[in-house]
Amino acid sequence: MRRFQVLLAVVSLGLVVSVGHALADGPGAGFSGVKVAQVSFVDRALNLVQLSDGMELRAPDQRMLTNLTIGQWVKVDFVSDGDRVMLNSVAPARPDEIPARATVPATAGGKPDRG
Repeated sequence: MRRFQVLLAVVSLGLVVSVGHALADGPGAGFSGVKVAQVSFVDRALNLVQLSDGMELRAPDQRMLTNLTIGQWVKVDFVSDGDRVMLNSVAPARPDEIPARATVPATAGGKPDRG
């Protein structure tokens, strides 16, 4: 019986250590994704684009930002290392990818009309 308790304790400790190590990266770890949003700001000198939801993406090459305009709907593929979000690709969004509630065109200032 004593052997069983020792074995159970060792297995439990091993499980706790391995799960703790797996969860150690937490929310600060890298991630990637694809998103459809409106362009709200472009700084070609800094290779920076900001989307309407506030997400800032850095382009590895300035040529990726040449055809972007404020208010344009784009589909972006991105990756994050936990510190900054890098742009993998950017393309105009197809009409069927644009959210239905967000079909209001942008105003002259580049900000969506919030009525």
